[in-house]
Amino acid sequence: MTPKGRDLTLDAFRGLTVLLMLFVNNLPPGAPAYLGHGPFGASVYLADLVFPWYLLAMGVAIPYSRASALRRGFGGWRYELRLLRRVALLFLLGLGLTSLQAGRPVFALDVLQLLALAYWLGAWLYDLPPLRRILLALLLLLGYGAAILLVPVPGVGAGRFLEGENLLLHLNRTYLMPLGLRGLPSALPTGAFVLLATGLGEALMAGRPLWPWGLLGLLGGLAFLPFLPPDKTYWTPTYLLLALALGVFTLGFLRRLPRGLLAFFRPPGANPLLAYILPIALKLTLLKGAWERLLAWSTAHLGPLGGYAYTGAYLLAWWAVLWVLDRYRLYLRV
Repeated sequence: MTPKGRDLTLDAFRGLTVLLMLFVNNLPPGAPAYLGHGPFGASVYLADLVFPWYLLAMGVAIPYSRASALRRGFGGWRYELRLLRRVALLFLLGLGLTSLQAGRPVFALDVLQLLALAYWLGAWLYDLPPLRRILLALLLLLGYGAAILLVPVPGVGAGRFLEGENLLLHLNRTYLMPLGLRGLPSALPTGAFVLLATGLGEALMAGRPLWPWGLLGLLGGLAFLPFLPPDKTYWTPTYLLLALALGVFTLGFLRRLPRGLLAFFRPPGANPLLAYILPIALKLTLLKGAWERLLAWSTAHLGPLGGYAYTGAYLLAWWAVLWVLDRYRLYLRV
């Protein structure tokens, strides 16, 4: 049963994204390249959809969250404090996970930290009228892309977007890495993407057609394509808008499925933050080396098929854990 105020389609989309993340993070040896991440300038492989779809789901959820907050009397300054609290907790959780991965306390920007900053920008600007929101998000993406192409890089010049020569790489190496802020410019396009996704969330919440948002993403991505390639490392507008188009298509497809089928994806979708943190944390601590030994055993006894059996077992195990947590309504919220 879906709790009141939650959208089963959105939960299913989040759940599909979580399962996709677990799948591509545990690909067996010898898996086809298109299941992983694409090379520089060609972020069109399966794994390249995970992060932008997390952002998309986050943006789509903002109208639901805001409506719920208003129903409970969280308006004005109380809502702003609640928003800042969410951003701070998500950022701190990210720092904790990054430090755990590094084996020492570090201050750096990683997945959860970037999610926090993107959410902050998208949720903070959500009060703008819908048309202004769309235009502002598109202008931010356009400005970001224009800066990549037009701002000259010392010793390189303008208009260079290569893996080893571009404006964002220069900013990261020269100014941001010493401060632990490598990747900070990415908060601008990802925040604009989240802001754009709030309009999609309003359409989903109101039961309106979703296809205009998919068309916007497709046409926008194709418009940027002659100037910038789709690249995840630097979050080019081309990459984000094409990911939007594919995300809208997937949401529309899920929207038409029977509720019984959607319910399969709900457990991981109802607990996406825990579904991201817990597998990584356990792999680094209590289960350190356990999954790797299982993978080695599977491939030794079953050959290439054993690798996929391992990946399937991994997905099924985490789905079962998340199903139990959902059944008892145990969630990690910020």
